[in-house]
Order: sequence, then structure tokens, then C-alpha cells
Amino acid sequence: MSELKRYASLAVAAVALLAVGLAGPASADTAQTPAAFDKQASAAGLSRGEASALQAKVDRYLARQDGRQVSANEIALADGAKLTVTVPGERYVREMSTSSASRAAAQWECDYTYFCMFRQELGMGDRLALYHCQDYALQNWTGDGSYYNNQTPGTRALFKNQNRNVIHTTLGAPFSVASYDWTPVWYVRPC
Repeated sequence: MSELKRYASLAVAAVALLAVGLAGPASADTAQTPAAFDKQASAAGLSRGEASALQAKVDRYLARQDGRQVSANEIALADGAKLTVTVPGERYVREMSTSSASRAAAQWECDYTYFCMFRQELGMGDRLALYHCQDYALQNWTGDGSYYNNQTPGTRALFKNQNRNVIHTTLGAPFSVASYDWTPVWYVRPC
């Protein structure tokens, strides 16, 4: 029986150590809480229902992808990409992490030096912004969408199939395509 108790104590200690290790030290960029996201949504003019629908959409993405929520509508993905989701009832993404978040968003919004992919045509829908020169695996990114290559002038992005063979090379930045079928694309390398 004492051997069993010893293993039980070790198991409890391991679980406690694992829990502490997973929590990690508190930092400024992990300090965001659901209450802070609710406050952002409210400051951006969203109703309670819109804020709940937005959070549900963010939660669906988080359930499928490795990342963490950094604002009411943005997820920092583990591979360095940024995923920004549209507010329910709106066509284009908008920044909600700043206090000056406006109701209207600009079409084809994509920060300089990024390659941006959109779920819908004409720069509408959720936006995946890629920065690092690496292969990004797409998660359930299918159907007709669009893209804006807003990287440094002349930079081209590569689209790859499931075997990582290049199936399309974009024109040099800056360049956008209003309609592109993402279905055969499994990986994107924005450089």
C-alpha cells in the first residue's frame, strides 16, 4: 500500500507542477480577459448580442487553430499569423484593439509588409494576415475568397497543394486579386 501512496503522491505533484507550468508567468500580453474583450466590443459600438456572436465566432476558430485571442476580434496564431474576424453584420474586418475603432472599415485593409487572405471576394470576410517567410498551413480555408499582397515591392507569394508543390505564384507586391478559389491551396508562403 505504501508503494501505491508514493505513486499517488508523485502523480498529484506532477499534475500540480504541470498546472503551474501551463499557467506560466503573467505578462502584459496575456493579461487580456473576456471582460476586456467585452469592453472593447462595447466601445466599438457592438450590442450585447453582436458581442456574443463575435465571441462565439472567435471561439470556433480557437477550437480549430492553435492561437490566443488578443482583442475582441483578433487571434494571434502560433505560427505568427494574425486572424481578424468580421463583426456580425459587417462585410469587412476592422481593428477593435484600438480606441479609435470606427464602425466603417476600409476594403482591402492589409498592413504594409503583410500578405492578406480574405474568406470572401473583394477583400471581404475574415482576414488571415501572413508576415514571416515560411509555409503557413491553411485550416479549412476553402471556396472563393480574395487576397492582397501588400508586402515590400516586388515580393511574390507561393500557393502550394497538399504535397507542398507550388501551384500558383502571385504577381509582385503590391497586388490584389478580387476573386480566388482557395480550395486547392493547402499552404501559403508569402515570400
